[in-house]
Amino acid sequence: MAQEEMIKKLIEEMSECGLFIGKYDAKYGDKYFMYGVQTVMEYLSYKVSDEYGDNFSSMFLKNMIDSESKI
Repeated sequence: MAQEEMIKKLIEEMSECGLFIGKYDAKYGDKYFMYGVQTVMEYLSYKVSDEYGDNFSSMFLKNMIDSESKI
């Protein structure tokens, strides 16, 4: 299995946890912690491809905004 395929599989597995895709309890959570999570997840997603990274980044930010709008 190619490195990109392994990373994509890892991202897909990690994405089952909302925290790793930008979904969090914004009332009690820390957005700066989430930026750290975002950095790691984006780094991995860009290792797959630029398009995959761009899509993941957009999705992560949308989820963070949605989480923050609930408080």
